[in-house]
Amino acid sequence: MKNKYLLINRYLISLIPLSLIFSIFIADLIVSLTSIFFFFYCLFKKNYNIFNVIEFKIFILFYLLCIIGSINSDFTIYSLTKVLPYIRFGLFIILVKYLIQNDKKFLFYFSNSILISFFILFIGLIFQILNIGPFTNSYLNNRYSSFFFDELIMGSYLIKILPISIALLFIFEKKVLIYFTVLFVSVMILISGERSAIISLSIFLGFLFIFTNLLNFKKKLIGIIFLLFTSSITLFLNDDLKFRVIDKTLYQLSIIEPERDYVEFKYSDKPEKYTAIAREEFFLPLKYYLLFNTGLKIYSDHILFGSGVKTFRMLCKKDEYYLKKNYLAFKDKPDDYYEGFTGVDGCSTHPHNYYIQLLSETGLLTTLIVFFVLCLSIFNYFKTNLFEKKIIFISIFINLFPFITTGSFFNNFISILIYLPICFIDIKKKNSTKTN
Repeated sequence: MKNKYLLINRYLISLIPLSLIFSIFIADLIVSLTSIFFFFYCLFKKNYNIFNVIEFKIFILFYLLCIIGSINSDFTIYSLTKVLPYIRFGLFIILVKYLIQNDKKFLFYFSNSILISFFILFIGLIFQILNIGPFTNSYLNNRYSSFFFDELIMGSYLIKILPISIALLFIFEKKVLIYFTVLFVSVMILISGERSAIISLSIFLGFLFIFTNLLNFKKKLIGIIFLLFTSSITLFLNDDLKFRVIDKTLYQLSIIEPERDYVEFKYSDKPEKYTAIAREEFFLPLKYYLLFNTGLKIYSDHILFGSGVKTFRMLCKKDEYYLKKNYLAFKDKPDDYYEGFTGVDGCSTHPHNYYIQLLSETGLLTTLIVFFVLCLSIFNYFKTNLFEKKIIFISIFINLFPFITTGSFFNNFISILIYLPICFIDIKKKNSTKTN
């Protein structure tokens, strides 16, 4: 019975990397059902020690504080319906840890699932670049997304899964495949045009090349040169990608001025009226500035426990929190100045930063817990001598890196990717070699 149970969970959880591409609902369903059944399985077997792990204890503390905040919320019922099912991710952590310890083939199946996912996304990316098949006219906003289509999250998916794949490949002593996967996936992330993913990739490669000795100096140098060369070719062969990744970023940092004609052509069907708006608002990170300000205003009224999970979308509409574009640098513009140019205000489904979202929706205490996990990952990275563990700690760090724009912390897709590396903290290669 035990073997059958392990077998079922092995195959189901190994499907998660693939299902995240084609159906987030199926991925979350797998997480939910396997976690719930595992909980009752442990109760039936009276295996209570499985819950006695530090990762689960930290999660439970975070979870209980979220519940308290939701109870104190102005939208109690709504918030509780969002936070109560969140327990599945804590149970998911101990389930995967249990599989790692008791199923010798689980890591093999999971690692292969990740590699298959990379290959599928690569095929879709080629089709999208060539504009053929189901990818005809699917190129949106200077971004490639492969089988994610209009969900422009391929880069985020890849950078969150890549470190886990590297750690698992190292366990199976596939060093050549590690080199190929790092280079191969890095180029795919760059092509995605997703700047937050590119920043995370840079952090990951920095840690990988500087603080580990998987590669000797010569191989590191060759890898860096190859990545720089490939990146340069990729960017300058695709003018739209170059514009998004380089030009737009430099403009936002006030380093360069964009070409007027290009701005007019790309972002305005009425250049005579909207060019100035595009230059003032579209290129500047004003949208995020407004969202961050709204989030911090909400937090100032709900310091300890927050306003309740997923309540930002409701509170940001209230007069005391709502920030419009003409409240800031452009308040002196006439009312019709922004007519037809929508989407720039301080209200959305979430504030687009994990920590500001946690501060506003769950309060200071939960935010400190997440920040503690971030700091702990860095501490453990330098503490451990095992390469596979270092990579997992890098993954946790880049997942929780505070200085980039993000999706919602409580989004199902993002939550699965956040908790996955935590599940693999205990992996260890037999006779594992030291990295320092």
